[in-house]
Amino acid sequence: MKTFFKMLIASILGGAILLSLIIFIIAGIGMASKKEFVLKENTVLSIDLNIPILERNYNNPFENFDPFTGEPQKSVGLYELIKAIDEASENEKIAGIYLKAGSVQAGFGTLKELRDALLRFKDSGKFIIAYDENMSQRGMYLSSVADSIYVAPEGIVEFGGLSTSIPFFRKFLENAGIKAEVVRGSNNKFKSAVEPYLEYEISEANRQQISTLQQSIWAVMRSDISKSRNIAENTLDDLANTREATLPAKAAEYGLITRPAYIDEIRNVLTTLTNNEKYDDVHFANASQLLSTARKEKTKVVKDRIAIVFAQGEINSGEGSETQIGSDRIAAAIRKAHEDDKVKAIVLRVNSPGGSVLASDIILREAIRAKEKKPFIVSFGDLAASGGYYISCMADTIVAQPTTITGSIGVFGLFFSAQDLLNNKLGVRFDVVKTHEFADFGAVDRPLKESEKRFLQQYIDKFYGEFLQKVATGRKLDSLFVDSIGQGRVWTGGWGLKLGLVDVHGGLNDALKIAAKKAGLETYKVVEYPEPENPLTAFLKQFGLDATSRMKKELGMLYPYYERIKNLYSQQGLLMRMEYDLMFE
Repeated sequence: MKTFFKMLIASILGGAILLSLIIFIIAGIGMASKKEFVLKENTVLSIDLNIPILERNYNNPFENFDPFTGEPQKSVGLYELIKAIDEASENEKIAGIYLKAGSVQAGFGTLKELRDALLRFKDSGKFIIAYDENMSQRGMYLSSVADSIYVAPEGIVEFGGLSTSIPFFRKFLENAGIKAEVVRGSNNKFKSAVEPYLEYEISEANRQQISTLQQSIWAVMRSDISKSRNIAENTLDDLANTREATLPAKAAEYGLITRPAYIDEIRNVLTTLTNNEKYDDVHFANASQLLSTARKEKTKVVKDRIAIVFAQGEINSGEGSETQIGSDRIAAAIRKAHEDDKVKAIVLRVNSPGGSVLASDIILREAIRAKEKKPFIVSFGDLAASGGYYISCMADTIVAQPTTITGSIGVFGLFFSAQDLLNNKLGVRFDVVKTHEFADFGAVDRPLKESEKRFLQQYIDKFYGEFLQKVATGRKLDSLFVDSIGQGRVWTGGWGLKLGLVDVHGGLNDALKIAAKKAGLETYKVVEYPEPENPLTAFLKQFGLDATSRMKKELGMLYPYYERIKNLYSQQGLLMRMEYDLMFE
C-alpha cells in the first residue's frame, strides 16, 4: 500500500510538472507569435537600462518568461542595444531617444561603449532625453550625454567618486577550521585574487594597483561628463568630495542635471518634442522592435560574413553557457568560424576574469589556428584579464575601452586544507595507504607538504614563463618588459594602450570595422557564435537561473560575498584569474 501511494504521488507530481511545461510552452509560442510591430513616423526609441545588460540577446520565445511566477522578465543585450541606437540615428522615423538609466549596473567598459553609441546618435541631430527617479553615479555618467537630464524632485543624485571594498575571509576560514594554501608565480606580487583568503587587509601592492585603476577610470568619467555637461573638471572633483549635488535641485544648480521633474512633466516634454498634442499620441519602440523592422527592410543578399564569437564569464573546461566560457563550446565556435569559407574574418568578444589554465590554453590554440587562416580581431568588454587576456594575446588587433579592466598576467594555485575542521571540530580523521609520494596530492584532510609546494612552484613558474612568452610573441614585445608589467598586475584599457597590451580604443563596432578592412570587405553580414541554446533547453535552465536572480535581488551588494564563500572549493587548482569581484562604487 505504501508503494502504491508513493507511485500515486509521483504520478501526480510528474503530471503537474508536465502540465506546467505544456502551459509555459504554449504561453511562449503565444508570445513569439504576437502582432507584428509597425514603426510609425516620429517614434521615440525607449531605452530602459535598469535591467540586466547581457553581452547579447537572442530570439527565444521564453526569454522574458519567469517559470516561477508566470510574470515577464526583462534583460537586454549590449550588441543589440548598440545596433538599435545606430539604426535609430539613420532611421527617419525615429525622432529621438528616451533614456532611463538611473539604476544601471553595467561595468565601465559597457557604459563607455553605450555612451559612445549615444554620442554617435546625437551627431544625427535628434534629441536624447534622460529621466529617472534617482540617478546613480553610473547612471549619471551614461545620462550626461543627453540633451536634457531630469530627476524626480525628491530623488537622489549619486556623485561621490569611486571606492572599492574587498571582503577578507581569512578569519572566517580560521574560525571554520579551514586553511587556504597558495602558490603564486615567484614574482607575482600583484596577483591579488588570493589575498582575501590569506590576509586580513589589502596589501600595499594591491592597494597601489586598485588606486591606479580607480584614478584611470575616474579620469575618463570626469573628462566625459565635463565635456557633455560643460562643467570644469576641478568643479566635478569638488562636487564628488563634498557630495553637494546629492539633491536634484542642487545638482541642477551645478549643471549636472537640467532640472528636477515629475514623470507627467517628462511626458509633456516628449509630447512637445514629437510635435504631438497629447502624450497618448506619442509612439515608442524598444530596441528589439526597431531592429525587427530594420531586418525586414534590409533584404539584400550578402555573401561574405564576419563572425563574432561571444566569450563571457569565467573560463572552465566543458561546455559552459551564455554566462560561462566553456573551452569545448568556445573552441568549437572559433573552429567552426575559421573552417567556414563564407566567414572572411573573426571577432572574438571577450568579457572574462580568466579561470582554468588548461581551458584557457585550449581556447588559445584554436585562436592561433584561426589567425593563420583569416583576420582575427579581439574586442574586450568590461573585463579581459588573466586567462581572458591569455586567450586574446595572439590576435591581429586588440580593441578595448579605456575603462576596460585587463592585464593580470600571472598564474596561481589555490588549495584548501580542512584538517582542523575535520580533526578538531568534527572529530573525523583520515588514514592513508599509498604507493607513491604524491599519490594523495591535494587531499583536503591535510596541508600541503613542503615537497608538494616546491613541485607546485616549479609548475606554476613554468606556466607563468609560457604566459609571458605568448604575450611577448603575440604583442611583439620584449619578454622582460612583459614581465615588468605582468606579475599579476591589473591595468585599465587606457594604460593597456600605452603599454602595448591593447592596440586601439573602441568597442565591438570598431572591432568589426577593423576586421572588415583587414579582410577587404565593403559589405558583409555578421554571424554570431556560439549558436544559441535550444529555446526549450534554455527555458528549463531558467528554473536554476531564476533562483540565482532572486538571491541577487535579496542580497543586493552582499551577493558577491555570498558567491565567494559558496565557491571556495570550486576555485581550487591552477588558475589564471584576476580579482573580478572588485567593485568600483
